[in-house]
Amino acid sequence: MIKNPFDSGSLEKMYIQVVEVDSNGKIIESEEEELKFNVQVNPESYNFNYKVNYSCQSGHGDTNCEAKHAGTEPHVMEFEFLFDGTGVIPKAPGPLTGVPLAGALAELLSGEKEDDVVTQLKRFIKVVDYKGKDHRPSLLKLAWGKLSFIGVLTRLSIQYKLFTPTGDPLRALANATFTSSIPDQFRKLLDQDSSPDLTHLRLAHEGDKLPLMVNKIYRSTKYYIEVAKANNLYNFRNLKAGTPLSLPPIEKKVK
Repeated sequence: MIKNPFDSGSLEKMYIQVVEVDSNGKIIESEEEELKFNVQVNPESYNFNYKVNYSCQSGHGDTNCEAKHAGTEPHVMEFEFLFDGTGVIPKAPGPLTGVPLAGALAELLSGEKEDDVVTQLKRFIKVVDYKGKDHRPSLLKLAWGKLSFIGVLTRLSIQYKLFTPTGDPLRALANATFTSSIPDQFRKLLDQDSSPDLTHLRLAHEGDKLPLMVNKIYRSTKYYIEVAKANNLYNFRNLKAGTPLSLPPIEKKVK
């Protein structure tokens, strides 16, 4: 039997999950099942918006000017999510998926069915608009295939379609907009400034060598011993991927 070359196994569902950032800038996914939402149907498409701002000042009589970079706005992603309660589309995995008895009891006590459109939307909104200890909507991770986006919900519009004779919705389309939000700890780790008079934070990647990382900042490899001492590295020849590194200013700490 010839195997289908396009058969890659089970279908991977997009998910949205509440996350936090620890003191080292590492993204930590919530372990609470209720703070993770698996979409029922993967989106057909999504929009990624990137905007760079420039300032342009022209003198009297000038017909043009130089566009000077004034900053880059946070990235914005737009999705349309389908919620279906007709039974035609399999329901999205939920906290009680795989636990039929618990799921049945939950439906009986709540009076709601897990695949009901209103119930699905309640679960979705609880995740994207969850207010944790900071009393504001939480930081979210949207993941699907190679997509991994960290941000916050900034807009949500829900259109209800198809109804039962009693007026209950059987289908809904949710248009959601998410804006990237990089916490300070993580943003500093992603900062690419190369001035040697600033303290730089970097995350080591697979195959990174400390002398080469030092050379990018200080324009010289001779400071790598001092940088290794500043980070308490005993085996700096084999950096582990994900290791946070602090590269201090030359004139203050590195001599």
